[in-house]
Amino acid sequence: MKNPTQCLLWKKTHLTPADLDLEFVEAIIRDAHIERGLFKCRECGQVYFHEWYEHVNFKHDSYMYDTYIPVNSKEEIEELTATKSSSELLQFFPQLHGSFTNGLKDSVQWLESSEE
Repeated sequence: MKNPTQCLLWKKTHLTPADLDLEFVEAIIRDAHIERGLFKCRECGQVYFHEWYEHVNFKHDSYMYDTYIPVNSKEEIEELTATKSSSELLQFFPQLHGSFTNGLKDSVQWLESSEE
């Protein structure tokens, strides 16, 4: 995956959840606690493979995670779609990762490969 250097999300420092104002393109999977689909940046058109995952905690607030991986081809989308779990997505870089717990300690940050 290539760094989306033209994208506002890549260029901006100190991202917040409000910065993730992306346009929905297509649903791939929709389930009770996991969703996958494609979104694109409203500014530059960069397409992102997106996964939303909810870890349900019945005694406390649930944790929700968003992962956005920039894609540039149908082959990249197919490769990401073929992954079986959220943990398998951790091998793809760069990725924009957000974690949310009902407004508490929300964070959004880019994760890059340490091998570059």
